Amino acid sequence: MGGKSAPSNNQMVAFEMQQAQDAADKENLRQARLNQGKAAIDQLFSNQNFPDSFYQNYQNAELNYTQRQLQQQYDQAKAGMTYDLARAGTLRSTAAGYAQGLLEQQNAVNEAGLQAKADSDTAALRQSIASQQQQAYNQLYATEDPTVAANTAASSVANAQLQQPNLNPLGDMFKPVVIGMTSAIPGVYGAATYNNLNTGQNPASPFGTGAMTTSQT
Repeated sequence: MGGKSAPSNNQMVAFEMQQAQDAADKENLRQARLNQGKAAIDQLFSNQNFPDSFYQNYQNAELNYTQRQLQQQYDQAKAGMTYDLARAGTLRSTAAGYAQGLLEQQNAVNEAGLQAKADSDTAALRQSIASQQQQAYNQLYATEDPTVAANTAASSVANAQLQQPNLNPLGDMFKPVVIGMTSAIPGVYGAATYNNLNTGQNPASPFGTGAMTTSQT
Protein backbone atom coordinates (compact mmCIF):
# COMPACT_ATOMS: atom_id res chain seq x y z
CA MET A 1 0.00 0.00 0.00
CA GLY A 2 1.12 3.52 -0.82
CA GLY A 3 1.51 6.41 1.63
CA LYS A 4 4.05 8.01 3.87
CA SER A 5 6.10 5.87 6.18
CA ALA A 6 5.95 6.45 9.92
CA PRO A 7 8.86 8.46 11.35
CA SER A 8 11.66 6.39 12.76
CA ASN A 9 12.56 6.38 16.42
CA ASN A 10 15.66 8.39 15.64
CA GLN A 11 13.57 11.07 13.95
CA MET A 12 11.21 11.26 16.93
CA VAL A 13 14.10 11.56 19.35
CA ALA A 14 15.71 14.25 17.22
CA PHE A 15 12.41 16.16 17.03
CA GLU A 16 11.90 16.02 20.80
CA MET A 17 15.47 17.08 21.42
CA GLN A 18 15.02 20.06 19.11
CA GLN A 19 11.83 21.06 20.90
CA ALA A 20 13.58 20.86 24.25
CA GLN A 21 16.46 22.94 22.94
CA ASP A 22 14.10 25.56 21.54
CA ALA A 23 12.29 25.77 24.89
CA ALA A 24 15.60 26.07 26.73
CA ASP A 25 16.79 28.80 24.36
CA LYS A 26 13.53 30.65 24.81
CA GLU A 27 13.78 30.41 28.60
CA ASN A 28 17.40 31.56 28.51
CA LEU A 29 16.40 34.60 26.50
CA ARG A 30 13.55 35.27 28.96
CA GLN A 31 15.87 35.01 31.93
CA ALA A 32 18.37 37.28 30.22
CA ARG A 33 15.68 39.92 29.73
CA LEU A 34 14.57 39.61 33.35
CA ASN A 35 18.14 39.80 34.61
CA GLN A 36 18.76 42.84 32.46
CA GLY A 37 15.64 44.55 33.76
CA LYS A 38 16.34 43.62 37.39
CA ALA A 39 19.90 44.93 37.14
CA ALA A 40 18.60 48.24 35.77
CA ILE A 41 15.98 48.51 38.54
CA ASP A 42 18.49 47.65 41.25
CA GLN A 43 20.87 50.29 39.93
CA LEU A 44 18.15 52.93 39.92
CA PHE A 45 17.10 52.15 43.50
CA SER A 46 20.65 51.66 44.78
CA ASN A 47 22.44 53.62 47.49
CA GLN A 48 23.85 55.80 44.75
CA ASN A 49 20.44 57.44 44.35
CA PHE A 50 19.19 56.84 47.89
CA PRO A 51 22.16 57.04 50.26
CA ASP A 52 21.74 57.31 54.01
CA SER A 53 22.28 61.06 53.67
CA PHE A 54 19.11 61.27 51.54
CA TYR A 55 17.01 59.92 54.41
CA GLN A 56 18.94 61.93 56.98
CA ASN A 57 18.30 65.14 55.07
CA TYR A 58 14.60 64.28 54.89
CA GLN A 59 14.48 63.73 58.63
CA ASN A 60 16.49 66.87 59.36
CA ALA A 61 14.16 68.96 57.22
CA GLU A 62 11.20 67.86 59.32
CA LEU A 63 13.01 68.24 62.64
CA ASN A 64 14.40 71.67 61.79
CA TYR A 65 10.91 72.86 60.94
CA THR A 66 9.11 71.42 63.94
CA GLN A 67 11.83 72.08 66.52
CA ARG A 68 12.08 75.70 65.47
CA GLN A 69 8.35 76.09 66.12
CA LEU A 70 8.65 74.21 69.40
CA GLN A 71 11.44 76.52 70.54
CA GLN A 72 9.34 79.55 69.71
CA GLN A 73 6.41 78.16 71.69
CA TYR A 74 8.71 77.27 74.59
CA ASP A 75 10.14 80.79 74.68
CA GLN A 76 6.64 82.26 74.67
CA ALA A 77 5.43 79.88 77.38
CA LYS A 78 8.45 80.64 79.55
CA ALA A 79 8.06 84.39 79.09
CA GLY A 80 4.38 84.17 79.99
CA MET A 81 5.11 82.03 83.02
CA THR A 82 7.86 84.38 84.21
CA TYR A 83 5.55 87.36 83.83
CA ASP A 84 2.77 85.66 85.79
CA LEU A 85 5.15 84.61 88.56
CA ALA A 86 6.54 88.12 88.82
CA ARG A 87 3.05 89.58 88.95
CA ALA A 88 2.12 87.15 91.72
CA GLY A 89 5.30 87.98 93.64
CA THR A 90 6.56 84.38 93.46
CA LEU A 91 9.35 84.73 90.91
CA ARG A 92 12.02 83.44 93.30
CA SER A 93 9.85 81.02 95.21
CA THR A 94 9.82 77.25 95.33
CA ALA A 95 6.60 77.49 93.37
CA ALA A 96 8.52 79.17 90.56
CA GLY A 97 11.06 76.37 90.52
CA TYR A 98 8.35 73.78 90.45
CA ALA A 99 6.54 75.57 87.64
CA GLN A 100 9.78 75.78 85.66
CA GLY A 101 10.26 72.07 86.17
CA LEU A 102 6.81 71.38 84.76
CA LEU A 103 7.55 73.53 81.74
CA GLU A 104 10.84 71.74 81.13
CA GLN A 105 9.07 68.41 81.45
CA GLN A 106 6.53 69.43 78.84
CA ASN A 107 9.35 70.58 76.58
CA ALA A 108 11.20 67.27 76.91
CA VAL A 109 8.05 65.29 76.13
CA ASN A 110 7.36 67.48 73.11
CA GLU A 111 10.90 67.11 71.81
CA ALA A 112 10.72 63.33 72.16
CA GLY A 113 7.39 63.29 70.33
CA LEU A 114 8.73 65.33 67.43
CA GLN A 115 11.79 63.08 67.19
CA ALA A 116 9.61 59.96 67.19
CA LYS A 117 7.40 61.38 64.45
CA ALA A 118 10.42 62.29 62.32
CA ASP A 119 11.79 58.77 62.77
CA SER A 120 8.43 57.28 61.81
CA ASP A 121 8.04 59.52 58.75
CA THR A 122 11.56 58.68 57.56
CA ALA A 123 10.90 54.96 57.99
CA ALA A 124 7.69 55.39 55.99
CA LEU A 125 9.70 57.04 53.20
CA ARG A 126 12.11 54.10 53.13
CA GLN A 127 9.17 51.70 52.95
CA SER A 128 7.54 53.72 50.17
CA ILE A 129 10.70 53.62 48.06
CA ALA A 130 11.10 49.88 48.69
CA SER A 131 7.48 49.38 47.59
CA GLN A 132 8.11 51.31 44.39
CA GLN A 133 11.09 49.08 43.67
CA GLN A 134 8.92 46.01 44.18
CA GLN A 135 6.30 47.46 41.84
CA ALA A 136 9.00 47.85 39.20
CA TYR A 137 9.93 44.17 39.65
CA ASN A 138 6.28 43.17 39.32
CA GLN A 139 5.94 45.10 36.08
CA LEU A 140 9.12 43.52 34.75
CA TYR A 141 7.91 39.98 35.48
CA ALA A 142 4.49 40.75 34.02
CA THR A 143 5.72 42.29 30.77
CA GLU A 144 9.15 40.68 30.50
CA ASP A 145 10.17 43.96 28.89
CA PRO A 146 13.27 45.35 30.62
CA THR A 147 13.10 48.68 28.79
CA VAL A 148 9.55 49.48 29.88
CA ALA A 149 10.26 48.39 33.46
CA ALA A 150 13.46 50.44 33.63
CA ASN A 151 11.74 53.55 32.26
CA THR A 152 8.94 53.23 34.81
CA ALA A 153 11.47 52.70 37.60
CA ALA A 154 13.46 55.76 36.49
CA SER A 155 10.32 57.88 36.69
CA SER A 156 9.54 56.56 40.18
CA VAL A 157 13.07 57.28 41.35
CA ALA A 158 12.98 60.83 40.00
CA ASN A 159 9.74 61.52 41.86
CA ALA A 160 10.97 59.87 45.06
CA GLN A 161 14.11 61.99 45.09
CA LEU A 162 11.91 65.08 45.24
CA GLN A 163 10.01 63.87 48.31
CA GLN A 164 9.80 66.36 51.15
CA PRO A 165 8.23 65.89 54.58
CA ASN A 166 4.69 67.10 55.06
CA LEU A 167 5.32 70.26 57.05
CA ASN A 168 2.31 71.58 58.93
CA PRO A 169 2.28 74.20 61.68
CA LEU A 170 2.33 72.72 65.16
CA GLY A 171 -0.67 73.12 67.40
CA ASP A 172 -0.34 74.41 70.95
CA MET A 173 2.39 72.26 72.48
CA PHE A 174 2.43 73.76 75.97
CA LYS A 175 -0.30 73.94 78.56
CA PRO A 176 -0.23 77.12 80.65
CA VAL A 177 1.72 76.51 83.84
CA VAL A 178 1.10 79.77 85.68
CA ILE A 179 -1.85 82.10 85.16
CA GLY A 180 -1.95 83.88 88.52
CA MET A 181 -1.37 83.24 92.18
CA THR A 182 -4.99 82.52 93.01
CA SER A 183 -5.81 80.33 90.01
CA ALA A 184 -2.64 79.00 88.46
CA ILE A 185 -0.79 77.74 91.51
CA PRO A 186 -3.62 75.37 92.54
CA GLY A 187 -3.66 74.17 88.94
CA VAL A 188 0.08 73.53 88.98
CA TYR A 189 0.29 71.83 92.37
CA GLY A 190 -3.23 70.58 93.03
CA ALA A 191 -5.64 71.83 95.67
CA ALA A 192 -4.08 69.93 98.59
CA THR A 193 -0.62 71.21 97.83
CA TYR A 194 -1.92 74.75 97.42
CA ASN A 195 -3.36 74.52 100.90
CA ASN A 196 0.12 73.57 102.12
CA LEU A 197 1.44 76.73 100.48
CA ASN A 198 -0.93 78.79 102.57
CA THR A 199 0.07 77.00 105.77
CA GLY A 200 3.78 77.34 105.14
CA GLN A 201 4.39 73.67 104.36
CA ASN A 202 6.75 72.70 101.58
CA PRO A 203 5.06 70.67 98.80
CA ALA A 204 8.47 69.66 97.45
CA SER A 205 9.08 67.64 100.61
CA PRO A 206 7.66 64.10 100.74
CA PHE A 207 6.65 64.84 104.32
CA GLY A 208 5.18 68.28 103.62
CA THR A 209 7.62 69.83 106.07
CA GLY A 210 9.86 72.83 105.90
CA ALA A 211 9.00 76.39 105.11
CA MET A 212 8.41 77.34 101.47
CA THR A 213 9.32 80.79 100.26
CA THR A 214 6.56 82.35 98.19
CA SER A 215 7.91 85.88 97.78
CA GLN A 216 10.99 87.42 96.24
CA THR A 217 14.01 88.05 98.39
